[in-house]
Amino acid sequence: MLVKKERIPVVHILLIGLLPSFLKKIVYRLKGYKIAKGVSISIGAVVIGKHVELGEGVKIGFFTIIRGSAITINRFVKIGSMSVIDTEKIFIDDDARINEQVYIGGMKTPQSEIRLGKRTIIMQMSYLNPTLPIIIGDDSGIGGHCLMFTHGSWNDHLEGFPVKFAPITLGKKVWLPWRVFIMPGVEIGDNVVIGAESLITSNIPANSLAAGNPAKVLKENYPAKPSETKKQEMMVNVFKDFFEFIGYNGYTVNKKETSNGFTAVLTKNGTSSEINYSENASENPTPSHSDNVLISFDAGREEMKSSMQRNWKMVLSPGNRLRIGQSSVGDEMAAFFSRYGTRFDRLD
Repeated sequence: MLVKKERIPVVHILLIGLLPSFLKKIVYRLKGYKIAKGVSISIGAVVIGKHVELGEGVKIGFFTIIRGSAITINRFVKIGSMSVIDTEKIFIDDDARINEQVYIGGMKTPQSEIRLGKRTIIMQMSYLNPTLPIIIGDDSGIGGHCLMFTHGSWNDHLEGFPVKFAPITLGKKVWLPWRVFIMPGVEIGDNVVIGAESLITSNIPANSLAAGNPAKVLKENYPAKPSETKKQEMMVNVFKDFFEFIGYNGYTVNKKETSNGFTAVLTKNGTSSEINYSENASENPTPSHSDNVLISFDAGREEMKSSMQRNWKMVLSPGNRLRIGQSSVGDEMAAFFSRYGTRFDRLD
């Protein structure tokens, strides 16, 4: 054979992968990798490439293999343990997440590429084959046990059996629940929900709900948009669930209502954190605790930046899906919002 198939990089794992994270980063920087602050590469994990950039706060789990010619992993990406990403070009944008035991790889070509947008997620045990490009837009989610193939062939093409090599493209805010199978050449538009255990053989238009084997569009102009009043009711329920969750984890909650929201202090083991919520950006409070987050439903970019100058460590705008700054309580709140599908674009 002229072309040898790449196997598990055992030597690289033994020589570099078993080093602790700080030593591994020194070795990789000497190899020319660009590695920002706060990067963690767990025991057994390796990153192998000609051009490698790892952004701030990237976390790579135990015995994960990332291998490609050009690798760019942007800020605050989390990749779980025992996953494999092995293709020619790898691009993963801010706040994306790949869970444990995900496999991304297969036959390589010059066009082979995986590209994940901001705040995307691929859940455990999914298999993606990017022989040709797989492009997944911002805020899209791939459930567990999903399959995506950019090539389909087995029986002899010369005998009339079909062979297809074609890229797969998913737009923004696409949700694939568990066990969805996507065939080569499929394009899915923005704001699409696919039913579980569906087989996608043809394109799905934007703003639709589809399901079946093969999948068909069940609803268009999906979903119906809630009123502003309904959105505020939803916010009340989210906070109610959050305080139950935080109480279950040992925190006491001291909540006081304000003219258009509330202030809550969360306390555990003598340490306190502060949440201030307002339905609009008209109020300009100042924090009383060092670990804090200001949540203003419809705050704009300039209002959020101004709030940071009043000693707020982090500001969230759920209505505009924006965030700025960082704090322990703010990160916890942002993660909780993501359970309801509200994910935040970073202003910093």
